[in-house]
Amino acid sequence: MRVPVTYRYDANMLVIELVGEYSTLELRATFLQSLSDPKCPVKPFLLIDLAGSHSIHQRSSEDVKTVASFVGSLSERINRRVALVAPDDLTYGLMRMGSVGSEERGIESQVFRTFDEARLWILS
Repeated sequence: MRVPVTYRYDANMLVIELVGEYSTLELRATFLQSLSDPKCPVKPFLLIDLAGSHSIHQRSSEDVKTVASFVGSLSERINRRVALVAPDDLTYGLMRMGSVGSEERGIESQVFRTFDEARLWILS
């Protein structure tokens, strides 16, 4: 069985991968765990990959704003640059809405359709 919220490091980037069903509490816990991991780069760029997420389609706009605010609260621990991978239209729209909330906290964010596009932007 695959864990629905995982993290890994790639260059100076923290990659959070969301697959299947998961709660916002699981997502928050994984964020905090990843930033506390001794292998975590100092102030990593953040890439959130929602390509395999099923839960995002069940989230309300308020849920998305709450998670965006949470990510924004971590701005001192990350490199203030966030890339989001959202391959389908609904996820893309929700992530654009969420990115506005994190931008209010000084985080530059962009939404992409593919992981490669997101990675290229965030490391440029």
